Amino acid sequence: MAVFMLLVSGILPAACATGIDARPDLHAALDRYRYEFVKVHPGEVLPASDPDYVLFAEAMRLVLGAYVNPTAPHLLVDRALEGMWARKESEPEASRHALTEGAIDGMLAGLDPYSGFLDAEHVHNLREQMHGEYAGFGMDVAMDDRTGFLRVVSSDKNSPAARAGVRSGDLIVTINGQQVRGLTLNDVAARIRGPAGRAVDIQVLRSDSSSPVRISMIRTVFKVRPLLYRLEGNVAYISIAYFNEQTAQSLTEAIDAMRVQAGGRLAGAVLDLRNNPGGLLEQGIKVAGRFLGGAEIVSTRGRAATTQHYRSGDSADVLRGAPLVVLINGFSSSSSEIVAGALQDYRRALLLGTRSYGKGTVQTVFWLPTGEGIRLTTAHYFRPSGASVECFGISPNVEIMPSPHQKGPVNPAPAVTALPDHAACDQTTAPPPPRKWLMAELCPDIARVASGAMPGMVLDVPLECALATIRTGRMKTVAQP
Repeated sequence: MAVFMLLVSGILPAACATGIDARPDLHAALDRYRYEFVKVHPGEVLPASDPDYVLFAEAMRLVLGAYVNPTAPHLLVDRALEGMWARKESEPEASRHALTEGAIDGMLAGLDPYSGFLDAEHVHNLREQMHGEYAGFGMDVAMDDRTGFLRVVSSDKNSPAARAGVRSGDLIVTINGQQVRGLTLNDVAARIRGPAGRAVDIQVLRSDSSSPVRISMIRTVFKVRPLLYRLEGNVAYISIAYFNEQTAQSLTEAIDAMRVQAGGRLAGAVLDLRNNPGGLLEQGIKVAGRFLGGAEIVSTRGRAATTQHYRSGDSADVLRGAPLVVLINGFSSSSSEIVAGALQDYRRALLLGTRSYGKGTVQTVFWLPTGEGIRLTTAHYFRPSGASVECFGISPNVEIMPSPHQKGPVNPAPAVTALPDHAACDQTTAPPPPRKWLMAELCPDIARVASGAMPGMVLDVPLECALATIRTGRMKTVAQP
């Protein structure tokens, strides 16, 4: 069994696995699963040596040993049986292995929105995505709890999805004519994945359209560019789309290149994390460390309630102390929140925009011997101040709504409007209230233009305010402790 962490590295400790096997309720639950399986797939009771049974039992042990919250084995089997019957209903001739996949998927889907089963193809695609190249549409999606549809969290600017007209915030209601509501993320992935060159038709709902919008996307093999950059006068602008294995190194190279372009005189930088869904925790730590040196960037807390602290290996600030402004919005989540939270806690950067998404959990991908895998939520993570990202998100120092006439993805309001409904938030540390400023204090000229913007006028208000704050020298004043 191998492990890949979207957000730490680790493996289920042997001692933990031994303790799980000693639990009588585990064996009772697994025996029940074996006997119930034949009601879905008639035949003999599954022997303990059956490969599909071994696969399910291994997945269940991982949940019991690694999932962030304690879970009862009999409840896992209840969800597994529901998932298996659902697969049987959608695929009457489903094989025994397919039914096992349905059982594992149902068991994991009942844990939280981020845990799930990964078939061999999904595992392959995930590995490629982390390396920065894969066949697909270049969009990150999540189930929308309120509507039951699939929400587009972000789409890479140069991706097939973006070229076809998909926007962040779109709600996908059908895929190739089939309703999305009622499907799991893995069900959705199975309908979207496939060879390059094939089309997938979707219908989306969006706030500026009274009826569903039909979009046809062509699946393409493409390289994911983790960031884009350009020089805005003497201010460096870096937009990070995703945290994959190349992100931190690409950031360093981008700043070095722009420093040369500016003749060695960079006035500061704007780091754009809007619509960034996250990615690798390691890369988030490295990116924050590029500006903070060897400071603690984030800590995590899992089942054992012990805290692990993560520091960057950097020793110097790549900007050499120049002012830094970070842009966030309601679609900034996961690793992008780790970066923004650390930079704000150490007062290294000023945050502009709207409140972030509030995804404060770590997912670990465990590779199974069959070539498949499971993704489990294994820990919660916390800012250097000790504050929970999941409960509070990241609040900006300057709240700036994007212009309604701005082209591209628009985030009209924070994606998270209330604290998660669980008791843990009542016991967790709240972040220190960030010092607040108004646009009129930092970028008065931009504030006046934004208030009088005419329909059809294209103005990226948060970005323009960030650039003006650095250029006018106001950033040096407000950044002081």
